[in-house]
Amino acid sequence: MVKGLYTAYTGMINEQRRMDIETNNLANANSTGFKEERTVSRSFRDLLGLKIKDYTDAPWTAVRLGLMNPGVKLGGSYTNFEQGGLQSTGNKFDLALNNGIPTADADSVNDNMGAGGNAFFATSYGTDDPQTGALIKYTRDGTFNVTQDGFLVTTEGNNVLDVNNNPIQIDPIVDTTILQDGSIVQNGNVVAMIQVARFDNVQDLQRYQDNSFIIGDGGAQVVSLTAEEANATVNQGYLEASNISVVDEFVNIISIQRNYETNSKAVQAEDDTIDVAVNQLGRINS
Repeated sequence: MVKGLYTAYTGMINEQRRMDIETNNLANANSTGFKEERTVSRSFRDLLGLKIKDYTDAPWTAVRLGLMNPGVKLGGSYTNFEQGGLQSTGNKFDLALNNGIPTADADSVNDNMGAGGNAFFATSYGTDDPQTGALIKYTRDGTFNVTQDGFLVTTEGNNVLDVNNNPIQIDPIVDTTILQDGSIVQNGNVVAMIQVARFDNVQDLQRYQDNSFIIGDGGAQVVSLTAEEANATVNQGYLEASNISVVDEFVNIISIQRNYETNSKAVQAEDDTIDVAVNQLGRINS
């Protein structure tokens, strides 16, 4: 009976953690370049059940009952790097990465939303990390602007990096064209090349906050730094939408709620059974 109570409890905890991730996805449905997080549930390791001190048959040794499973747990989470649709903004410093299609036509891009997004802009931290020194964040969010000093920065004020991991600085008053290979052109000259990083295993990237990623210890390795090598194009005047399907998230949330309620009812049923066993079975009538 206690085992059943514990099994139902682990199911409730698992669904609660899944709900946290699903609601975070839903909250970021309109966040530029956001990538959906998904979960994997798994059972605990099966245990061998033994009946000990069994005096029904000699020589009164432990009797093997078979395998039992004590419940379920969240086995982990992973990121869905499927590309989101591109939306035209008309802002010359809004940039979107498109994997595999050398065009900025929004209709063509949206037909290719199933493409994997293994290409990222590289940005610096606002300050150096105190333990490991200067770190780089990677993001699909290309909402950039230019400061009065000419630095290309994110909405948080972090510098956008070039292929040499240096901050990009341009003339802020000169008309700017950004080509699909990441070249920044002013007065007919290439003044900088935007870094577009690609990784050997994109799933090894670690989430940093909600909309960017970092390389953790023993994690993904950068294998290229240009848009061409990353099989991607930089599209000026576009932003990539999140790859969240609001309908799918609501369906998942409803399913999680039902699973939670089912486990809750199982806990109540087990509690009622224990109550009967403790308070009624074996009662001596006076």
